[in-house]
Amino acid sequence: MTFVGLISAAALTGYFACSTGSGLVAVTGPSAPAPPLPAGSADVIIQDFEYIPASVSIKVGASVRWTNRGPSPHTTTSNVGAWDSGQLSPQNGPDKSGVVTPGGSFQAVFTKAGTYSYFCKLHPPSLYPGFVGTVVVTP
Repeated sequence: MTFVGLISAAALTGYFACSTGSGLVAVTGPSAPAPPLPAGSADVIIQDFEYIPASVSIKVGASVRWTNRGPSPHTTTSNVGAWDSGQLSPQNGPDKSGVVTPGGSFQAVFTKAGTYSYFCKLHPPSLYPGFVGTVVVTP
């Protein structure tokens, strides 16, 4: 699928697509429910100043989705500039009726094998040394 095809598919689902020079295609949709992840993909929860799990392993073509389930805003930011989620809103609730509003999420499709380290730009490793993560992508 070409990048133009990705943009078209993303527009149809209400998501915005972008490409980076690293060969990584990122998809984010803070205003719409996240679609199901492709087989072999991974979910990472951001909560209490940690990524859970801190390390995930996937194959080329699979995705990682980060979802903020904590009370503070966070980011997922590549150490080498491959992606930056921007600020992911915190989870809110439950309200008086028991409804919990999900926090922001960010999804990336990894198209090249490698090890990708990341951190929260709002809470950098110099102040929060354990708040880092790794995505290992195998062929």
